[in-house]
Amino acid sequence: MENNFENNKVNTDLEKEEYNFNFNFVNEPWDDRSNRSKIGIVSLLVTIFISTMALVINNLIMHYRGFDSNIFYSNVEIDCNLVKVDDYPYAARIHSVSSNEVICIGAVVSSSSILANELCIKLGPIRLRLGNPSQPRCKKGFSVDTVDPIPHEGVITKSLVLLSSFENMRDCIKKIKVSGKVDLKRQFYIIGRPFRGERTLPLQIARSIADNYTNGEYLLNFNKNKTICVQTIGKCPVRAGDLLIQKGRLLGLASTSVHRREKTNIACFADLSIVNNELKAFDVEVDSN
Repeated sequence: MENNFENNKVNTDLEKEEYNFNFNFVNEPWDDRSNRSKIGIVSLLVTIFISTMALVINNLIMHYRGFDSNIFYSNVEIDCNLVKVDDYPYAARIHSVSSNEVICIGAVVSSSSILANELCIKLGPIRLRLGNPSQPRCKKGFSVDTVDPIPHEGVITKSLVLLSSFENMRDCIKKIKVSGKVDLKRQFYIIGRPFRGERTLPLQIARSIADNYTNGEYLLNFNKNKTICVQTIGKCPVRAGDLLIQKGRLLGLASTSVHRREKTNIACFADLSIVNNELKAFDVEVDSN
């Protein structure tokens, strides 16, 4: 009887030890763990880290890019006046090489250079298409051979970019003068990224806002003295890099994307008058007179 009692007690103690081992697995000292246990824990931590970083990066891309056409079409009611691409040969369509989609728009500021928002180059290799899309040479597009950052506190990335090509683009372009004094009494025009093929561009009229007053909503991340904010009518969206035009001059590039036009009709643009010297330093052909 005693032997049976002792055996039962030993078995009970072993079961308790095994139970305690499993229960305290997480708290077990690192040095007391087996190699298999260490590898398992390290693998778990690495998996958690990679998953977290993937979510963070994906959220950042979705926040900054503003270019996903599927999301755009499903959530935004588009109501824009359309004009022919041929009528605005200074508006460059910037295409993604991988998807061939137009990701944003830029402005032809010289015979070899396009000024654009830095967000335009964040999605990978790009190609420029200029002028009449029915002309074979223009339709083929042009490579981007150099990218020069232009620091600017009026955009979310704190930089614009000057995209240059070594190819001959003269037959497909007409350059636009950069900047000039803003006339607060005259209307502005916003030329945006095409969203219905390549033959039309959205065009909307805007007017100035007294003292750049925007309730602080859109100037939160921007330098107020380096942006031009305007008020528009309707539900035509503004995407990062869209062009702000007045009296045939390029005044600004859209600071960021504004999709939800039902909430606001205000859009802010990087004031190009403060980077004239930088632009001419990279390309003397840029006209700001």
